[in-house]
Amino acid sequence: MAPKQINVNIFGSEYSLVSDDDDRFIKNIAHYLDTKMREIDRSQNLKSTARIAILAALNIAEELFQEREYREKLLNQIDEESKKMNQSIIDIIEE
Repeated sequence: MAPKQINVNIFGSEYSLVSDDDDRFIKNIAHYLDTKMREIDRSQNLKSTARIAILAALNIAEELFQEREYREKLLNQIDEESKKMNQSIIDIIEE
C-alpha cells in the first residue's frame, strides 16, 4: 500500500502524518495518546505541553513493557504445555 497523509489532533494540535497503515489504526493511536495526555493534564499541575507529552510517553512505554513481559510469560507457558503434550503423545505411541 502506498503511504498516505493522515491528519490527527493530539492535545489540541493538528498533525499531518504519513503512513502505510490504515487510517483508523493511526487515528486510534493518536486518540490514545491524546487521552493519555489529557489524563496527565487533569491530574498534574504542569504548564508545559512537552512535559505532559514526556509523561504520557513514559506511561505508554511502561504499558508496553508490561505487555511484553506478560506476552513472554504466556509464550513460556505455551511452550511448556506443548512440551508436556508432545511427551504425552510420545508416551502413548510408544506403549
